[in-house]
Amino acid sequence: MIRRLNPGDISRANELFAIAFEQPMERRPAEPEDGRFHRWAAFADDTEEMMSTLTVTDFSIQFDGHACKMGGIGGVATLPQYRRRGGIRGCFQAMLPDMYAAGYDFSYLYPFSTGYYRKFGYECCVQKLHTAVDLGLLRPLETDGYLRLAEGEKSLTDAIRAVDSVWEARCNMMVLHREEDYKWTREQDPAVRQEFTYVYYSASGAPKAYTSFTKADQTDGRNLVCSRFCFVDREGFTGLMGLFKSLSADHRLVKFLLPASAAMQYLLPEWSMGAAVWSVQPAGMARVVNVKSVLEKAAYVGDGGLVLQILDPQIGENNRAFAVRFAGGRAVLVEETTAAPDAVLSISVFSSLIAGVCDFSEAAEWMDGLEVRRPADALSQVFRRKPMMIVDYF
Repeated sequence: MIRRLNPGDISRANELFAIAFEQPMERRPAEPEDGRFHRWAAFADDTEEMMSTLTVTDFSIQFDGHACKMGGIGGVATLPQYRRRGGIRGCFQAMLPDMYAAGYDFSYLYPFSTGYYRKFGYECCVQKLHTAVDLGLLRPLETDGYLRLAEGEKSLTDAIRAVDSVWEARCNMMVLHREEDYKWTREQDPAVRQEFTYVYYSASGAPKAYTSFTKADQTDGRNLVCSRFCFVDREGFTGLMGLFKSLSADHRLVKFLLPASAAMQYLLPEWSMGAAVWSVQPAGMARVVNVKSVLEKAAYVGDGGLVLQILDPQIGENNRAFAVRFAGGRAVLVEETTAAPDAVLSISVFSSLIAGVCDFSEAAEWMDGLEVRRPADALSQVFRRKPMMIVDYF
């Protein structure tokens, strides 16, 4: 049996997760949930014992200039004695049509196995550059701005929100943060917690960047590891590098994440001889929940039209052909059609391409689950590389 959980089931779901992942939990009265969380579970038919569970958390994300409803999947767990019994599969099969009916555009998750979640229509999406900079070789340019250490001031909370808003407008899949998401900024106590958050301002007082970091004794040295790292332009990035350079006497490396863009390598004047290294880090998988809605909100290039056949075995309303007409970069018509398709795409491939993982020419050469029936320029006008980033975990 598969169903959404009611409040009386929550404590058992928490226990199941703690057992499955061997993580101790604290026993305390369950707090009422705020409506952003929707939990599903599979129960054994013979005993009605909870076998598997997962949680959907509601987010608003940026997609091609629109705020879209996204369900973040987390808390996926199965008791060891019930593994390989189809509990999680059943939860997804029930949950995805329910999400469609509830008005979601996207879903996102961080997988334990990409192959496993492809079965439910998810595909690799955002990538990040895991960057390590040798502080002894760092030579940042001079800036006219200044830095402030966050110790709970409201003014710094506003500055951090202003920096975040730039990335939220710039990158697909970025969560549009709410006021309550900034509680962490008002709980800063660097002397006690030894986590340091700095905001960089231009000379005119405009917030340009911020970072949060801790010291970490690692195999490659005593390093600064950033849990947050965000900047609006080159000056903001350079201002943070100046901060890290000031700490070079006591630390070897600073480590942070950047959007996976080739242009990011130009932010530092020196990358060679080990001054800085980076590696690509996958950052989750996306799934389109409502194909028609996403096609209506997508940004296109110029004017054109085509027919796309989507293969979606989980959500019947997506499993059909759609005619798309666009003008001036926006959709003017999206409707179901019986016309022959220009391309046939699995829902997983469609999800990654419409989000902006790569240009269509790359996809046509390398991706499985994509069949071009009639080559058309419009395919490259619909599917192309776009800025993407996500910083939230769930």
